[in-house]
Amino acid sequence: MLTNRSVVAVILLTVITCGIYGLYWVYDTMNSLEQTTGQQSSVNAIACLLLCIFVAPVGFILFGMGADEQINMIKAQRGIPTTDNKVMYMILGFFLPIVLLPMVQDEINKLA
Repeated sequence: MLTNRSVVAVILLTVITCGIYGLYWVYDTMNSLEQTTGQQSSVNAIACLLLCIFVAPVGFILFGMGADEQINMIKAQRGIPTTDNKVMYMILGFFLPIVLLPMVQDEINKLA
């Protein structure tokens, strides 16, 4: 089930908790996207979380790619035109993960 969260709250909680909430959010978001589509993404939630913890750029790049894939699957199921944000999410995942999180949450809010 997709959760409608405040984009500002995601940013603030991630900064206040020194990234711990961001890691929880990544795991929870991947799980909810997989449950909504009924299909597992190319990277499962636990692997994505572990990569975000130990190899942050790789983890966030894979999270962005997986999230974009799942969001486009949900849009296709609902008959909404899809957009390919993989390259942008990969660049943000590598350089600015704090910007990637609210962008993905904004897309989820539009679908929730």
